[in-house]
Amino acid sequence: MTQEFLDNQQYTELSILNYEEIFGHNYISPGGEKVADQFIRTLELRPQMRVLDIGCGLGGPAFRMAGKFGVYVHCIDLSSNMIRIAKTRLDEEGLNNMVTLEQGDCLEMQIDSTYDVVHSRDVFLHIKDKARLFEVIRKSLVSGGRLGFSDYCLGKTKSSPEFESYLSERNYTLHNVEDYTKLLENSGFTNVFGEDRTDIFIKTLKQELHILEKAILNNQEKSALRQVWQEKLTRAERGEQCWGWFSGIKKTQ
Repeated sequence: MTQEFLDNQQYTELSILNYEEIFGHNYISPGGEKVADQFIRTLELRPQMRVLDIGCGLGGPAFRMAGKFGVYVHCIDLSSNMIRIAKTRLDEEGLNNMVTLEQGDCLEMQIDSTYDVVHSRDVFLHIKDKARLFEVIRKSLVSGGRLGFSDYCLGKTKSSPEFESYLSERNYTLHNVEDYTKLLENSGFTNVFGEDRTDIFIKTLKQELHILEKAILNNQEKSALRQVWQEKLTRAERGEQCWGWFSGIKKTQ
């Protein structure tokens, strides 16, 4: 996955703002603020912690973590469009002393034992070399630090040709929940937990389809997004695509 692909294909500025109409202000991942709060609670944040947010998008979860829990969040995203918009939102939130934003490739980070927590929402599907990703993350965490992320996953039902085509067009690399947990364990994480939360995903998709109908978008934009959401819902209900929540702890030295 390259910056050029993201900025010129999936995450043009118009596409980002259209997605935001569905996910909510400052959010670009399923469930918006409501699900962000549910997920953030799993991270066991405490004031003054240092958090790395990989694929921060428009900054919603980072602002939430900093504002509610008093943690310091460094955000990184490959998309320059995301970071440009997120910087304006950071000014609006008045959290410049708590949140920093960086445009860059997380695989190129060279950070050792810096962060107490690494957070990511539905981003790792963009990254093919997940073993390298988890090694970079492991190195960035302090001893005993926590990784928590959600991601699209392969379900138990065999992928249809349509789903395979969708993954190819978007350059997505998905694993099933079991393989993800094994990858985390092999990468030096303990207390690894992987959970299929497709129940939340399906409920959220249905709610977002209702939100879409009320969104301030033209008919063509609504039609295109409706098709994308309905296809995701169909795949999830058929068991082809699932949604996983994962966590792990860096082994203490």
